[in-house]
Amino acid sequence: MKRGKIEPIQKLWLSKDEAMAYLGCSGDYLDKLRGSAQISFAKDGKMIWYNLESINRFLNRMKVI
Repeated sequence: MKRGKIEPIQKLWLSKDEAMAYLGCSGDYLDKLRGSAQISFAKDGKMIWYNLESINRFLNRMKVI
């Protein structure tokens, strides 16, 4: 049987812990960004996922040149 190489996929949605690690911020700050609609998220019950593209757009808006 021939097996191909499995390529890792780029995550599009991050858990709260992943988003905090990616941004290097606290949970309170992440909640503030979500509450002020500065980053996009999806919610199902208590589970919240943060859109990586939205986080990157936020970072680019905050970039100081």
